[in-house]
Amino acid sequence: MTPSPSPSSRLRRTSLRAGIERLAFVFVVAVIAAVASERMFWFWSTDLTEHLFVSAFYALAAGVTLWAMARHRVSGWWSLWLATPLFPLVVEGVITPVTYSGGPFVPLFPAWFAFWHGILAFGFLVVGVRALLLARRTALLAVSSVALGVFWGVWSTTLWLPENVEDPELIADQGAPLEVLDPSAFARYAIVFTAVVMVGHLALGRLWPASFEPARATVRLWGGLVVLGAAAWTVVVPWALPMFLAYVALQLWGLRRHERVAAEPTLLARLTGPTPRRPLLALAAMAPAAAITYAALWEVGFSLDAARAVMWTTIAVQTVAGFTISAMALRRAGRPHAPPGEGPGQSVPGPTVATRSTSNS
Repeated sequence: MTPSPSPSSRLRRTSLRAGIERLAFVFVVAVIAAVASERMFWFWSTDLTEHLFVSAFYALAAGVTLWAMARHRVSGWWSLWLATPLFPLVVEGVITPVTYSGGPFVPLFPAWFAFWHGILAFGFLVVGVRALLLARRTALLAVSSVALGVFWGVWSTTLWLPENVEDPELIADQGAPLEVLDPSAFARYAIVFTAVVMVGHLALGRLWPASFEPARATVRLWGGLVVLGAAAWTVVVPWALPMFLAYVALQLWGLRRHERVAAEPTLLARLTGPTPRRPLLALAAMAPAAAITYAALWEVGFSLDAARAVMWTTIAVQTVAGFTISAMALRRAGRPHAPPGEGPGQSVPGPTVATRSTSNS
């Protein structure tokens, strides 16, 4: 007769399974966010292996941001904008040193990336889409997907510019100048990564936890990697680490102020549950919207000067928006506010019956 597992053995197995699910959750969030942060932003590549490899690095940024959301009880959209800047700070301040390119006292890159990587990639493509899916806001999700697809198609014309095609960073990463995609190649590209986002959200329906409490050792590892990564760039950019720590301290200050008045339940807890299939199909509108927009601009002979104007206008608008939204979020931190679903701009679904906790045992 085979002896039954001891309570301690069952506990270890449960903890191991919870840990694996937690890491899988972080990785899938990174896979989705990296579509906006990489594939819509600067790099052409339909190599899914490469995308998963890049997402492994993005997982550090995703883990830190999710931990901050859970640790400081982010409970609504304004408090989410206190946490999302941490995502680009890790992506562009630890994985790469681009955040520091404008100098130690110029918030150009932190503000721009706070919008692109923080609000667009993490805030909308992960959290916002998740909220719309669970709320079954199919029409709004379809409109949002079309709008994002049109933006994707227009922004992609900036990758026709000689200064971007021959960008040294891109050449160093890919070993060759950037390839300018024709409309059919771009359509395939858009379909592949729209599918990645859809499959990712389907997976999040099984992985999204009711609480996110990584083990202390994991949090210390993430923190150590982040500080070491930022410190390593001081060899090239002397102000990298103090600039990085200053921006992180600013966001944590806002998050701590929010935590004192945070509503319950948290935003993470309200986004648990299986992903509805029918609303998920609305996301598919992103690919044709992007492909049609790109093809139309290609056919009308969209000039390089026009593409350059798109690039600098987009950067300017996103920088102002990123700075403004971040400043407003910091200003609102510490104010009592209605929980999600009870105030303007706070509409997210309520908690579901089937929840999953990944807390430590």
